[in-house]
Amino acid sequence: MARTTIDTWNPEFLLLSPIFDSIQEVAQPFTQLKQWPTLQQFADEFSKRGIQSYNGSPVHPVAQGEAPEKFEDHYESRIYLKGELQTRLDNWHDLFNATAWLQFPKTKSALNALHFENSKTREAGTNRSPLENAITLFDECGAIIVADDEKLLEMIRNHQWKEIFLDNKEAWQKHIQCFVFGHAMHEKALTLYLGMTTHCILLKKEDDFFQQDYPAQLEKLDTETANIWIDKKINKTKDLQPVPILGIPAWYKQQTEDFYANKDYFRSLRNKPD
Repeated sequence: MARTTIDTWNPEFLLLSPIFDSIQEVAQPFTQLKQWPTLQQFADEFSKRGIQSYNGSPVHPVAQGEAPEKFEDHYESRIYLKGELQTRLDNWHDLFNATAWLQFPKTKSALNALHFENSKTREAGTNRSPLENAITLFDECGAIIVADDEKLLEMIRNHQWKEIFLDNKEAWQKHIQCFVFGHAMHEKALTLYLGMTTHCILLKKEDDFFQQDYPAQLEKLDTETANIWIDKKINKTKDLQPVPILGIPAWYKQQTEDFYANKDYFRSLRNKPD
């Protein structure tokens, strides 16, 4: 939680990239501000939406605390036990963490509960479990990709990037869609750079999913994604699908043939041990 950079407020950040589409609604109140949100302004938004932890306690942003001296004072513990979300002010990373809570409250609370339970049973001095590593990766850099055709999802699993991004360019937003969850991905989207990769849950949906309005889609995905984690359907980082997110049609200005020919970014599939 240490402060490592000085961030500059930009109230028009939502206009920078489609990567921000998934938090457009919940972030709108902050775009009306001429300076960084205060803790009270964050707390007001949490209160309006009734954000709760997994055990039902109201979650509210609080100032960053001192270095924890006992288990109950650690970051995840304070959320789970007291509903206290430590939030650094004037900081993009924590602002996007707050918007993730506002937009995906069920998933965020599920991830927090899993973190809490795993850290509670972890022996002192030992590393995080494979599940905890997967939770962290998704929390920071995750996304959900939904398609109404399993063949489209298979192209992603097989790293058939030309086929999914170029040959099926017209299918995006109509038959396949990416919803960015991870708050670190939103932070990175402030200044796009080649190499940005999201780690995804892939879901097959019926055609009518794409006929629903965007808020309804987000709400359903929040519930379903939370259940995926609670049911332990993801147990390790390799259960998440890496996707070079800047390849999504219209999500990056330099989408030329040479761009898609970059094998360092659009990597071919390699056999990975479990």
